[in-house]
Amino acid sequence: MHSRNQTTVAWRHARPLLLLIPILFSGSAIACWQSPTTGPEEIKWDRRTCERCQMVISERRFATQLRETGSRRVQAFDDLGCALLWLDEQSIRRSREDVEVWVRSAAAGQWIDGHEARFEGNQHTPMQYGWAAGSAGGSSLQEVHEHIRETERSRRQGTQSGVGGIVGVEEGAR
Repeated sequence: MHSRNQTTVAWRHARPLLLLIPILFSGSAIACWQSPTTGPEEIKWDRRTCERCQMVISERRFATQLRETGSRRVQAFDDLGCALLWLDEQSIRRSREDVEVWVRSAAAGQWIDGHEARFEGNQHTPMQYGWAAGSAGGSSLQEVHEHIRETERSRRQGTQSGVGGIVGVEEGAR
């Protein structure tokens, strides 16, 4: 049998260790809640707004995310055009080393690497830039970026190009 004195001494030594348990668990919980340092983040659909146009991001198949490799910050956009023009406005280079580009695959409904993706034009996108990640035979990100810049220049001059009223790939431009 343990005497009352022995029990008190045992608790006195165990108490500091018991106080460490919540600290250890909170540290591991915080590590689990931290954002990843690469790849796309989860978007709160119908709540998060586009970094450029401030519209709510609702149409999943056209959403785009940019992750700056230096700061690891993630910006979300409702349209690929908004994302690429935002890069120009921020003077951020769009090379793979400077920024990760994540686009939603319209067919698969999952995030894919925008640097590797191919894009189809003439899509009815939220901001009418007209591009969505699509088939293997589509345009590259660089080609899409150039076309979106031209589309934006035309818009600023008061004219729009495109087929069927949708700003996108002009006939024969692919």
